[in-house]
Amino acid sequence: MDEAWLNVVRIARDCGNISSLFPPGVTRLWDLPHTLSSAIRLALTYLSYEELPKKERPPKEIWLDVKKMKAHWEQVEANREREAKGQGSINDMPENSYLKQIFGPNVNAGAT
Repeated sequence: MDEAWLNVVRIARDCGNISSLFPPGVTRLWDLPHTLSSAIRLALTYLSYEELPKKERPPKEIWLDVKKMKAHWEQVEANREREAKGQGSINDMPENSYLKQIFGPNVNAGAT
């Protein structure tokens, strides 16, 4: 998604009136051409990612890859479930030097 288009939609959204994106003569959302309607909807979806905590935001390079986005949201959900159980996400574990001494330097003992 083009950054300039996202900025235009962001400005319209922040001003509270996306109708400024409509072509002349179109006054209702359902009268928009399908391609423009889809582009606005997609841009608003991508902009909504900014409302998420940084660690949950999908990277821009996977936005158009359905499989990678699905895997990303599954990981976010798994991390939320672990955090809800008080376990935290795997990458949030503090480094444990004792585990490294016992199992060696290649073990995942947190803080990678």
